[in-house]
Parts: sequence; C-alpha cells; structure tokens
Amino acid sequence: MSGPRVLVIDDEAEIGELVVSAAQLCGFVGEAVTNAQDFRAKLADFKPGLLVLDLQLPDIDGVMLLRELAERGSKAKIIIMSGFDSKVVESARQLGIGRGLDIVAMVQKPIRIKELCELLKSMVVEEEVVIDGAAIATGISTNAFWLAFQPKVGLANAVNGGIADRPVGFEALLRWQHPSRGFIPPTEFIPAAETSGQMARLTEHVIELALGQVRAWEQENLFPTVAINVSASDLHATDFADGLVARCRGYKVKPERLMIELTETATMSDPVLAMDILTRLRIMGFRLSIDDFGTGYSSLVQLQRMPFSELKIDRAFVADCHKSPQARMIIKTMVDLAHNLGLSAIAEGVENNEILETVRNLGCDEVQGFGIAKPMPADEAGLWFRRALEAGEPKVAAAT
Repeated sequence: MSGPRVLVIDDEAEIGELVVSAAQLCGFVGEAVTNAQDFRAKLADFKPGLLVLDLQLPDIDGVMLLRELAERGSKAKIIIMSGFDSKVVESARQLGIGRGLDIVAMVQKPIRIKELCELLKSMVVEEEVVIDGAAIATGISTNAFWLAFQPKVGLANAVNGGIADRPVGFEALLRWQHPSRGFIPPTEFIPAAETSGQMARLTEHVIELALGQVRAWEQENLFPTVAINVSASDLHATDFADGLVARCRGYKVKPERLMIELTETATMSDPVLAMDILTRLRIMGFRLSIDDFGTGYSSLVQLQRMPFSELKIDRAFVADCHKSPQARMIIKTMVDLAHNLGLSAIAEGVENNEILETVRNLGCDEVQGFGIAKPMPADEAGLWFRRALEAGEPKVAAAT
C-alpha cells in the first residue's frame, strides 16, 4: 500500500487506531504509537510527512515533543490533538510555529471523524526527508552535493597604493540538491554532518570538488584562488595537512591556490593541536583565513599565535557600516588589528555601493557579497572571472 504517511502519538491506543483508520480512508498509510520512544523510532524508520500529536502523554508532554521535532529540523506537517481547552492548545500551536514547525491544524477531543476526514483530504503531504548521516552519505555518493563559487575582489585603496580593483578568487560554498526535498541549506545539513560523524567525509568531498575545479580553470588559463571551509572536527585529525597536500599533488594544484577558512571558535577545543595542524598547513604553502571574526569567543592571544593569513570581518558588522558610526569604528579596529598582525582584511556581506566605498575607505583589502556577485555554478564563475580580468577595472558593486 502506498500513499502519504501519517504517524499518530496518543497514550490511548484506541484513539490512535481510530485516527489511523480515518487516515487510511483518506488515502494515507498510517501508524500509531503510545509513547515517545516508539515515536522517535518511527520517525526514523517510517518517515511520515504528517504527524498527529496528543499534548498529554505518559512519558513526555506535547510541548517537549514539539521542541524535539524543532531541534531535529522536522519538516512534517503537524496536527495538534488534545482535550485541553482551546487556550492551551493555541499556546502549543504558537510555540510550534515559533520554533519553525509546520502546525497545520488543531483537533479538539472528542474527535469527530467526519471533520477529521475532511481535514485530511484537504492536505497535500509529502514524505519527510530525514537529514541524517545516511542521507548525507548517499548525497555524497550520488554527487548530489556541488559547489557554488562567490567572487572575491581586491580593492583599490590607500593601503595598497591605489591599485585598481581586481578579481582575486572565490569562496567555494557547498550546496545540496536533494532528489525529493530539493535544495537543502547548509544550516540544516552541516549540523547533521557534525553530529553523525560525516563531517570528515563531507570535507574530503569539498576538497575533491574544489581541486578538480581549480585544475580545470588552470587548463583554461584562469588562476583564481579558491577558499574552502573547514570545520573544527577536521582540526582533530593530525594527518589532515598531509592528506590535503597529497590531494593537491594528485590534481597538480599548488597549495597556495587554496585558502583554508575556519571560524574563530574552531580552534578553541584543542588550541595546541589546532596550532600544530594550522602551522603545518602554512609551511606546506596553504593560506589560512579566520572567518566570521568578531562573532565568536576567541582571545586576541590565539589570533596572535595562530598562523592566519587573512581576517574576514563578519557581515553583521558590515551590513550597517555605511549608516552606523559604531559599526565603522569596529571595522576600522579590526582592519588595523589585521594589518598590525600582518594579515589582510576582507569584508563579507557587501550588498551595495555605499557599503563598498565605506569598507574601501576603512582600509579593507578585499570584499565579497551579493553586491559584488552572488554565488554561481563553476562555468558561470569562470566566465565572470575572465570578463572581470579583461575589463581591467571591474565594476564590483551592484546599484544601491
């Protein structure tokens, strides 16, 4: 039997079976459970697109269950079923919506089968796709992951003697086009990769894709640098640097063509091991960028000790810098700090010409953001880079 799947949780088995029977009459495939443990197991195995939840359960209350669903990133449609008064049920609905859940209806007990059937027939429900380690592994093996490339441009300013704006490279951004869910954002799959132990394999896949594209561009006489993002878990593998340089040799790509980006919190769990790995990467010729600077908790001592090449100023400070004196002061402080430590400073999130000119005047060396260009597939990125080089002084910002 096939059809959209509904999972019901109610501590009274008879009610759960009654809802399942009604759902089956409406073309659903249904399962009912009476406790949270079985509910969690069915979520993974049954993959329902519709959930019917009772608020009062023996081992967990409905609000806690909604919280769990939000934490796992559930995209299923949810019907709240309860005998509580309507104010309590409405509060639970608002909590669920506030946590990003798709609460589609509320059903008051005692259940009216005719009304429930009418509600179910009106729904278009798709099977929920669980984002877990197995799904990520399948995505890697089927080439569902791909890289988009966002341009980075070097700025003409007083610091570099007024050299013309020029394209310098790209940041490689991982994308996942799931066969049934479509585009899945990194904010969903990166945490799942971390918790499921798939992050190392995902990083290896990014490295392979990036090096393959760098090599392809070199054969077209294009030589942009490419920045790839590395997670904190990658800095726990003592052979990370050796593996990376071996892959570069395999693709005949020089290490200096890659920029390794990591957030400022990535070095916090084991600073000594991180320093070991990062120092070896620099010795081997790779450049290192500290990403999202100013939003984490690293000390200036770590910034001084770690062998970074570049400091990326987070978009949270850049977005309002053309309007906020405080934001400009913070950016100027970061730029001066970077330059005093021998690092270049790059502003992220440059969205318009006003922001561009502001960060230029504050001494930023490079910029990236939608005002420069949006992330694009590799073939479009190559064309953009070539045209920007041929233009001599590319116009790097969109109109305000």
